[in-house]
Amino acid sequence: MKSGTAFVATLFALASLPLLGQQPPPGNQPSSPANQQTAPGTEQTPQYSQAPSAKVSEMSPVNGELVSRLDSKTAKSGDNVEIRTKTSVKTADGTDIPKGSKLVGHVIGVQASEAGNTSQVALQLDHIELSGGQSVTVHSQIQSIAPPEGAASTSGSAAMSAPPASGSSNPNSSGADPQSGAAPQGSNSAAAGSPPPGTIVAKTGLINIQTTSIPGVLLANNAPGQQDPRMARTSSILLGAKRDVQLDSGTQMVIGVATSGGGTQ
Repeated sequence: MKSGTAFVATLFALASLPLLGQQPPPGNQPSSPANQQTAPGTEQTPQYSQAPSAKVSEMSPVNGELVSRLDSKTAKSGDNVEIRTKTSVKTADGTDIPKGSKLVGHVIGVQASEAGNTSQVALQLDHIELSGGQSVTVHSQIQSIAPPEGAASTSGSAAMSAPPASGSSNPNSSGADPQSGAAPQGSNSAAAGSPPPGTIVAKTGLINIQTTSIPGVLLANNAPGQQDPRMARTSSILLGAKRDVQLDSGTQMVIGVATSGGGTQ
């Protein structure tokens, strides 16, 4: 199928895509890949020798939904982003995050699609607001994305569950999810020439790029247990394959969270 061939070609191109990320602190650190000019047809090689050696925190998945629309055509660096939790969760260190809490952060980089190019939105989601005004500092990572409840989806039901086990390039086809215990949903995406949601379709350095339940929208995250320097101050990067990233209010997400040791404020 021509549509399937075009999609695969786009995914191969993602492997060498310079990814947006937080600007590094002042000093002698190398400039961000987003600010480096790369000649057409050449692949930029990031420097990984400065990768942090700190142990990556274990993240606990929680279901949530996007509060306001997010669009790479109109978003700007510094824009607030909020995700309201739909389930409660206890993090690895025992911190309770109740249902209805708000995971809060902002856009740290955006690149709209121009002339059919890939778009990007880099997000930093760094604290959770609890009832009573308390705030908990967290590390986070968007693990999966699906349309708002009731919206049409090429992947079948929009009901959410955490993604397949780390390191797998294909999601489990049956049985309970290893992280959340929820049974995975059926998918019709293969019929449209694209891999099922949660499939790792490209890698760049220590970053995995995976499909979501929204056609054309992909996620770039640190590989499990790894820390790519370009993601040091970034929770996740949303990619639009030759299109703009456009997520409506109510978009369903699974977010991995881990407290940063700062406790509540």
